[in-house]
Amino acid sequence: MKIAKTKSLGTVSVNMTPMIDMVFNLLIFFILTSQFAQLETEEVVLPLSTTATTKDYTEFRNVVINIVNKDGAGEIIVFHRPFTPQELTEHLKQLKEKAEGRIMNVILRADADVPYEDVARVMLAAGAARIQGWWITTEIEKKDKDEARGGT
Repeated sequence: MKIAKTKSLGTVSVNMTPMIDMVFNLLIFFILTSQFAQLETEEVVLPLSTTATTKDYTEFRNVVINIVNKDGAGEIIVFHRPFTPQELTEHLKQLKEKAEGRIMNVILRADADVPYEDVARVMLAAGAARIQGWWITTEIEKKDKDEARGGT
């Protein structure tokens, strides 16, 4: 019995072009979607806090409400659109329905110069929409190394 030897016809190669195309598509997708999260914020001078800590807000359904100082009064802005407190309540109710059971938080960003009455109106509007999760953003004060250790 004679066994025939097979000859190798060449090396096997893999076409990498589709994989590279997919990687670039994913890269472009993540770059573009990460920019949208930053567009929800307005230019606000946040109040200073010495005890605040940073939070991971990505696991919740969040609505960023900005209160900017316009001629000494607070203007409510959500995603670059101004709202009255009544309109804000209706908008939050609609967003809560779309949250599909996920926890919905309100992230409140108020200018440090905005009167507290304007902040309270936003809190009441969100309360009327039955929003229970609240985060209030502040500027976190950075302590010197000596102060953090209890020095002078």
